[in-house]
Order: sequence, then structure tokens, then C-alpha cells
Amino acid sequence: MQPPRSSTLAMCVVLVVASVAGVAAPAAADTFVTMSTDVSTDDPVPDEPFTITTTLRNDDDSDDSYRITDLSVAEVSSRSYDDDEELAALDVSDGLAPGTQRAYEFNVSLEDTGEQTVYVHAALLGPQGDRKYVVQPVTVDVRQPNPQLELDVTDAVVGAERTVNVTVANGLSGSISQLDVRVSSAADGLAFRTKSRVRATLGGSETAVFSFPVQADEAGQFPVTVELSYTDDGNRRTVTRTFDADFTEPQNPGRIRLTGVSVTRGPGGVLQVAGTAANVGGTDVQSVVVSVADADGVTPADPQPDYFVGEIEGSDFASFDLNAELSGDRTTVPVRVEYVIDGVEQSFTTDVRVSPSVLSTPTPTPQTGPLGGIPLVPTALGLLVVALGAALVLRR
Repeated sequence: MQPPRSSTLAMCVVLVVASVAGVAAPAAADTFVTMSTDVSTDDPVPDEPFTITTTLRNDDDSDDSYRITDLSVAEVSSRSYDDDEELAALDVSDGLAPGTQRAYEFNVSLEDTGEQTVYVHAALLGPQGDRKYVVQPVTVDVRQPNPQLELDVTDAVVGAERTVNVTVANGLSGSISQLDVRVSSAADGLAFRTKSRVRATLGGSETAVFSFPVQADEAGQFPVTVELSYTDDGNRRTVTRTFDADFTEPQNPGRIRLTGVSVTRGPGGVLQVAGTAANVGGTDVQSVVVSVADADGVTPADPQPDYFVGEIEGSDFASFDLNAELSGDRTTVPVRVEYVIDGVEQSFTTDVRVSPSVLSTPTPTPQTGPLGGIPLVPTALGLLVVALGAALVLRR
């Protein structure tokens, strides 16, 4: 598609005086209102707005002043069109004295491809209250842009970096060069890490994909504008399209859930927490760590205060073991789970209940003698040594 430029259409003017509805009479000989029209591009793209600029001029030799009351662009030349046929309209009330002119802009978009004609309508009120109309045809050739642009977005959880992929398809027979692809969005929730990609050449009938990392603050649809600038046969051209891009999350992203968790009393009275970290989602999660969380009455204990599980594939699981000590009237062990999905850290903490039977199990203590804390076995050995020594002395 050629870059927007102004191309002036011929001053083909139809000026009539309204009488009975649907009947037109010739304009008076001393009327000199003319209309000229410029279009921003010779070959607009389907559903992409382009600009029609209309200029109304009252000739220097005109005897009358007019007031412009209505301006519109329609798909038919008759003034009896309905809303479905009207493409754009301006509600104005501007004077047009002899020797003056006024310009107006319409933003118009057309759905179908091919050569199409639309009509610019202007209504003017004369000095005697008589109403006059000016109609001018505007012919444009609506065609698909070449090269063509397509866009897709990879799925990811909210807050994760994902990729916007722009496909450029060169439908021309020859190569294009100096490609510059840029992306932007009016949405506040999108943050592109890179907004521009370049490529030296793209051959005829070839395609190329340009990837742009982006983060979305929330799921949903957001506008993304893609602008492709390139050189074709020495001419610099630009194609621009705005897409309603879909930033959705995976239907079933990876998610860790603890299952089959139990607590028993181990050697030395340390609690042993054992269970399974299950990925109940359909995508992989990485860097899974299970640990005893800090809380009142809870102390992570050796030899396993935390456990690195690592990666867990979708619909898979891995076991873990933890050690903790409780004090006071604490009856639960808080277990913290941390993992990463699509580069985004996730975490949660759950309380694992300790059964009364485990809490009531006495902590094993070393055996002691009658001397208040002195072990029986070492004491007995010491007394034996003393007795043997005494016996040797008596024999001498």
C-alpha cells in the first residue's frame, strides 16, 4: 500500500435547487459554489479508516453568501439515503461568503475490496432561505495490503512475559528491503520490552515472523497496532493495522497442590512431615520448594527444614519430607510451597494438622541414675574401676 498522500479529484460539481422532493432544478447562473475533494490514499485497506477532505469555495465573483448546514459521505448519490448507507456525517453551521472557502475532513472505512465510489453531500442555505445541494463522487480502489500482516499472542498466566508474533507475508513478486516492524498499544495494561524489529530483505511470496516480548497486567483483549515500513523498488512505503489481540491465560495452567500429607514423631522427638506435591494443572511448573514456614511455636528442624522438589510436569507429582519442632500449645505445622510458572513466582502456605496421638507421644530421653541426671551405665563402669583398684591395693 502506498503511504498516505493527497490526490485532488476533479471539480465535478452538481449544484441544484430543491423543489419537490426527488426533483432537481438547475442552479441559478450567478451561483459559484464549487467543491473539491482530496483523499489520503489511492488504495485504502478494508475496514481501515482513511480521510476524505472536502473543500467548499464561494467564488470571488459570487453575489450571494451561503450557510453550510449539513455535510455527509454516503454510498449513494441521492439525498434519500438511510442510515445504513451513510458512512460519515458532520453537523455544521458555517457561513460561506464570496471569495472564501472551508475545508472539512471525514474518516471513512469500507468493508469490500475493489473499486468503489462514495458521494460527498453538502447542504447550503441561500440568502433567501432557499436550500441548495452539492454532491461529488469520490472513487477509490479498496485492496488488501501488500505485504499483509497477521498477529497472534502466546498464552501465559497474568504477569508473565509472553510473545506477540507478527507475521509479514510478501505477496509481491519481487523482494522488499529495509523492513522495520513496530508494535504499540493504547492499553495501559500492556508493556512491550521490545517495540521494533528490522530485517534486511524479504523475498517475493516469502513470509517472516517478528517476535515481541510483552507483559499483560490482566487477561483480556487489547488493541495492538502494527506498523510495517519497507522499501519497494526504491519507494518507501508503510502498512499499518490495528488488531484486537487476545491476551488469555492457558485453560489449565500448572498449579501445585499438597496431597497425602502426614505427620509422625521421629527420633529425638522431631516431627516428620511427609507428603506429595502434585501438579494438578496441564502445564509444567519449575523450581518447586517445600519448607516449614516461620510461625509462633514452630521451628524448622534438621536434617530437612526444607525440600527442593524441582520441576513437576503437568498432571505429575513428587514426594517430599520435612522436619519441624513444636512448642507451647501449637497443633499445626505451616508448610510453605513456592514454584515458578511461565517465569512468574507463585506461593502459598497451608497448615498441616498434627494428630493428638502424635502430640501426646513422649519424647525419648536418655536413661539417668539415682544421682539426679548421672547416666547409669557410665556410673556403674566408674564404680567397677574403683572397686578393682581397691582390690589390687589390698592384695599387696
